[in-house]
Amino acid sequence: MYKNDKIKFKKLDIIQKRSEVLNSIKELIAAIEKFAEIDQVSLTFLKSKEVLDINKSDTEDDFLDAEIVYIENAKNLIGQYLDQTN
Repeated sequence: MYKNDKIKFKKLDIIQKRSEVLNSIKELIAAIEKFAEIDQVSLTFLKSKEVLDINKSDTEDDFLDAEIVYIENAKNLIGQYLDQTN
């Protein structure tokens, strides 16, 4: 994150910060998917109800539960990709 982006992020309210964090993780997952597609690697996503709940609740606890699922999913996809390309 660049300095100006960091300053802009700090000025956001909590809901906007949540959205930015979620979008960043989704962008990471999309990049992993693209690398896998280029290398013809098949990936399997983790499934969890917490990801579905992220849009249903504004509680910090629900948000953090969903975020950890997204992060663990990204880690899992990276592992799958590396396993299949080595």
